[in-house]
Amino acid sequence: MTATVPLRDGSIPAPGARWRGFVFFLPLLLWVLAGAGLIGIAAACSKHFREKGYGRWVRIWGRVPLIFCGIKLEIHGAQHVQGKGAKLVLFNHVSQLDLFVLASLCPDGAVVMYKKEFESMPGLGSAMRNLGMIPVDRSDLVSAIASVSTAGKRILEEDAPCFIAPEGTRSRVGGLQSFKKGAFHLAAEHGIPVVPMVLRGIGELLPMGGYFPRSGVIRVDYLDPIDTSEWDSNRVRKHVKEVRDLFLEYVPAAPKKVRPPKVEEA
Repeated sequence: MTATVPLRDGSIPAPGARWRGFVFFLPLLLWVLAGAGLIGIAAACSKHFREKGYGRWVRIWGRVPLIFCGIKLEIHGAQHVQGKGAKLVLFNHVSQLDLFVLASLCPDGAVVMYKKEFESMPGLGSAMRNLGMIPVDRSDLVSAIASVSTAGKRILEEDAPCFIAPEGTRSRVGGLQSFKKGAFHLAAEHGIPVVPMVLRGIGELLPMGGYFPRSGVIRVDYLDPIDTSEWDSNRVRKHVKEVRDLFLEYVPAAPKKVRPPKVEEA
C-alpha cells in the first residue's frame, strides 16, 4: 500500500469505512456493466455520439460509483487539461478505482489507450471499442508500437488530449513503477506537450486486488505542462527519468524486488 501522507503539496484525510463498498457492490457492478454496455450501443449506433456526445455520459458513468462509495475528488490544476489542444496526460496507475476516477474526469473528445484485456469484459470492452479508444497488447511489442503510432495520429488530427499510464500496468506492491518509453517517443517525435497527472489516496481506499473500496478523498494534481518541442528522440531515457522524478516528488517509488539469498548446499 502506498504512503498515507503524500510527499509534497498538501495532505489527504485518512480513509473512512468500507461499509458502502459492501452494501452497494452488486448494484454498482450492475451499473458498471449495464451502463458501459449502453454507452457502447449508443456509440455503435450514433456517429455524433461516438465523436462528440459521449463525454458527459462517460463522466456520469464514472462518478456514480464514487458517489455511492463516499469517495470525493480533490482536483488541482484542471486548467492544464481543459480546452482543445493535443497533449499527453500521463497518470500513475494504482488500482481498479483508477478507471472510475479517469472516467469521471474524461474531457470531451479525449483519446484513451487501454490494455487489450479490457475487451473481454462484458459491456466495458464493447464501449471502449465502439468509442474508438486504442487497445494496447502488452504481450506483442510490434502491436504495442503500432497502437502508440495510432494514438499519435489521432491526437494530432483531432487536436485532443490522450490519457496514458506510462507504467503500463498497476503496481502489485504499491508505489510508482518504472516508466515505459512509448509515450515519450511519441512526445519527442511530434513535440506534443506532456501533462503529468498525479493520483494520490487511491491505494488507501482500494489497494490492488481489492473489490470493496473505503470512503475518503482522492487527490488529483495536474502538474504544469512540459514543453517537448526541444526533446531529442535519441535521449528519451533522460526525458523518462525527468518526468518520473516529478511524480516521485508526490508519490513513493515501488519497492525494489529483493532476491532471496542463495542457500548453500551442505
